[in-house]
Amino acid sequence: MAPGLSFDAKTLQAKSSEALSLQQYCLAVGMDSVEALASMASSAGHPGLTSALTDATGRGNKAFTGMIAAYGHAYQGLVGTAQILGETEQSNAAMVGGASNQEIPFLNGSGEAWPPG
Repeated sequence: MAPGLSFDAKTLQAKSSEALSLQQYCLAVGMDSVEALASMASSAGHPGLTSALTDATGRGNKAFTGMIAAYGHAYQGLVGTAQILGETEQSNAAMVGGASNQEIPFLNGSGEAWPPG
């Protein structure tokens, strides 16, 4: 992990909920926006305006679909990372608890066991 960065499984889980909420909000706004453009296009009555609104509907749909996918990806990444981090913390705690009477070697920057011996 890079110096100065720390992660907490609970924080990651909370942030994943925020990403999911943003995805759901984006979905609602996107559906409303695209539906409004489609309705305007169908009732415009002017070929040029109808064409422009239809094009805007397609572009809006594409943009919101991309944002929804991005929020979904962020959510899945945060949940997965939180799960891995939580499992790693549990595994480390079990290892330390089970090795309380043993010396636990750590690797230094060059890959050698520390303390030496």
